[in-house]
Amino acid sequence: MTFPAPHLVPLGVCLAVGSVWDVTKRRIPNVVSGAAALSGVVVQAVDRGGLAALSGVAAAVVTILLLYRPWTAGGIGGGDLKLAAAAATWMGLGGMIRYGLAVAATGGVVSVTAYLLSRRAARQEMRANLTLAALQQTLPPVPTQSAGRVSVPYGLAIAAGAAISLLTT
Repeated sequence: MTFPAPHLVPLGVCLAVGSVWDVTKRRIPNVVSGAAALSGVVVQAVDRGGLAALSGVAAAVVTILLLYRPWTAGGIGGGDLKLAAAAATWMGLGGMIRYGLAVAATGGVVSVTAYLLSRRAARQEMRANLTLAALQQTLPPVPTQSAGRVSVPYGLAIAAGAAISLLTT
């Protein structure tokens, strides 16, 4: 069961604004994530009832728990974590697998694009880091700024994954 199209407008606006901010400034304002989360809980409650709203809150908590370690390791930003949890309120627990797979797939596309837009020396450094990570089975530290390296605006992947997840149910 999907939401009525007009009820998806608040999420669409939040995801669009969050994506633009992430692509241009590499930040996602807290007000965007907060609005997406609040509207998700409200729309879940109105359209599907109180249990669905609780399922949305639980999905947000699960998302935070799953992304906490990558966030503390510096693998993702705090804005990405908050936007992913906010979008999860719209999915509920039942939609988490579809949502996670959609975000992972779109994240791969965004990451490859950022890789291809990076300079040659930065791409060589990334390949060396990936090889080292595979051999040592650990995550290497990710520099926030590196000459010629285009950072990954993962908020764009979260937005695309959430849209795909909701529009293909």
